[in-house]
Amino acid sequence: MDEVDGAIHALVSVNKYLRDAGERAAAAAGQTHARRMVLQSAGDGTTVADIARALGLQRQGVQRIADELAADGLGRYRNNPRHKKSRLFAITPSGQSTLAAIGEEHVAWLTDLNGMAPEIDWPLLHFTLDRLAAALQVISPQRLQA
Repeated sequence: MDEVDGAIHALVSVNKYLRDAGERAAAAAGQTHARRMVLQSAGDGTTVADIARALGLQRQGVQRIADELAADGLGRYRNNPRHKKSRLFAITPSGQSTLAAIGEEHVAWLTDLNGMAPEIDWPLLHFTLDRLAAALQVISPQRLQA
């Protein structure tokens, strides 16, 4: 069990560095990681509630960020043909340019990371993390009900 616990603690540490890297990439374009995630999730238009669900965040927090992005011209609201009250939030051309700038920073960071850790088998790591996520998805609700 020590190996499992050690690996989980390593993932927590890796998560912190990944979040920090996400913040730095977004900051290069004058944004925050949270704003980047909302812009990426908005695409051609989706509801704030759907964005919140996809990101695992509270709707109210995503609403605040979407409102800020709209005020800054990076996103906009439009009518939702399926629901009168729940408007769609979509990225604007300015928002797309912002995401492109963040994307350039992200690719440069990925290149640096790959160069610093060439021994990592990335496909195997991806597969392993997907398996861990699937196991956690099953066991976490079971444990909470116990």
